[in-house]
Amino acid sequence: MAARQSSLSLHRAVVFAATVFTVAAAIFLLDNNLYSHPDRFQESDYIMTFYVAGHLAAAGRSNELYPEPDARSFIDSPFDKAAHALLPHLPKTTTGAYMYIPLVAGFFAPFSFVGPNLSLFFWQALSVLALALCCWLLSRLTVVKISDAFFLSFLYAPVFLTLWAGQLGLGLGLLPLAIGYFLLIKERPFAAGLVWSLLLLKPQYFIAAAFVSLACALTGRYRTFFAMSLGSLLLVGLTIAVFSPSVTMQWLLSHKVSDAYFFEGLQGIPSHLITGLPANLMILLPVDERRAVKLPLYAVAALAWFVGLWFCAKFRKTQWPQSAQISLAFVVSLILSALTMPHLLYYELCVLLPAGFLLLAKNGPLPNDKVLRSVGTVGWIAVSAFLPFLLTFTKYKTLPLLLEIILLSLFLILLWNLDRRFRLGTHAVIG
Repeated sequence: MAARQSSLSLHRAVVFAATVFTVAAAIFLLDNNLYSHPDRFQESDYIMTFYVAGHLAAAGRSNELYPEPDARSFIDSPFDKAAHALLPHLPKTTTGAYMYIPLVAGFFAPFSFVGPNLSLFFWQALSVLALALCCWLLSRLTVVKISDAFFLSFLYAPVFLTLWAGQLGLGLGLLPLAIGYFLLIKERPFAAGLVWSLLLLKPQYFIAAAFVSLACALTGRYRTFFAMSLGSLLLVGLTIAVFSPSVTMQWLLSHKVSDAYFFEGLQGIPSHLITGLPANLMILLPVDERRAVKLPLYAVAALAWFVGLWFCAKFRKTQWPQSAQISLAFVVSLILSALTMPHLLYYELCVLLPAGFLLLAKNGPLPNDKVLRSVGTVGWIAVSAFLPFLLTFTKYKTLPLLLEIILLSLFLILLWNLDRRFRLGTHAVIG
């Protein structure tokens, strides 16, 4: 009884601290963006990328979104020039670059009708609402108070950094991901697949959803995979219809420039914030040696996904509930995304947030297991605790690699625990 009371008191203290931090973070973001340092925010990801892209789309200048097909850099590209023309306080040494599907530029066209800082504020507010909706959906599946889930999510450092930079991870990544997962658990697989196809707008989250839909297909449940494929084709068709085949082709061809942006040293990239094992290993090497190891590293990363798929396919041989099998495949896919995706920055680790909630929940679809909760707790703390070190020791490229090694170790512990359960053929708690 005393231990239970102590645990409850600790929980209340953590939630209170999270609430205070959430309010402080909101005040900090609002003040810095609109009042204290508005000019400095012109270098934020949102303003120099999505605000500019929305402006070009609204002005009918979508042909300026991407570099020329033979370009090897974003420097002096039409988009870079447009960014500097639109944003007078953008440093000359900063390169404007847009790497998303043209539909994202169209999405942000209405946001370009106001000033850049006010536009950023509107997007931050929508991102917070998206986060709240994600927490509501996850709380319904994990029997956690929505207020606790919402405020605790702000203690996960990638969430704050996503809001600070105005990135897409919450609104166009986490929200469709959570809605699709919720629909799949509620046995609406076709609707889940259609929602997940929207992740084509935020491709760093797309692979995780595709993994789960493929895992379902391997167990004879094809509707999610079919709907996701159909939705993706419709989005590509819509892109061609709205933005023309030539702009769509420019987007596809720009991916080789995107790869150079990250790995060939042709322009600046915050290497201290790069995550994903292939990228973290690659940036340790001299630029002229990276090309030789890129394909082998990508091959190993692809193999990891196939191993994960094989592992998840074993769940169908158990008597575990379908919700548990889907949730385990979901968690595996999210962690694999954080470990293997090539063009991933620290704030994209928001992809791990649903995995954290599912692993930590005592009454969710996953087994109530101390090992799972320990993996979730250590992972949550490790990712958040690393942010101040990554921002302080920017020259140490091994720091992001160390974080990925910690996540890999936790992932292997998770798989070991699940394999032990599989061998015992039980969904019950293992002491």
